[in-house]
Amino acid sequence: MPQIFELIQEDHDLIRGLFNELESNPETRDVRCITLLRELPGHMYAEEATLYARLRNLEPGAIEQLLAEHTDIRETLARFERIPLRDDAWMPGLAGLRERIEAHFRAEEEQVFAWAEHRLSRDSLFELSETFQREKGVAARSVAV
Repeated sequence: MPQIFELIQEDHDLIRGLFNELESNPETRDVRCITLLRELPGHMYAEEATLYARLRNLEPGAIEQLLAEHTDIRETLARFERIPLRDDAWMPGLAGLRERIEAHFRAEEEQVFAWAEHRLSRDSLFELSETFQREKGVAARSVAV
């Protein structure tokens, strides 16, 4: 089974791909939007329940910042959801959402992964991988899109 970093990276890549598709292919925007609205919150929930929870006592200030970014992303996503797909504000809204998410992903990939690798054991990372997948499943069942 992949480590938690690989699972998170796969989600990041999936979400980046959804943004690419949303920006470049108007014919699939309806479906891609639904997928984004399901995947992104589930991903954030699973991170919070696993990796962030485990690192909270080891890197409290940094984890609080990442949690604040998740809150900002959720609020931005909620505002974006209210923009009609054919509205002129939709593409700028998408760009703003992507900008916030990309900055957050970079912080995770460049900093959080390194902290976790240095502070958590291989067994712990393996355990987090299993929990991450389970938590994503829980979140997916609770999302009403």
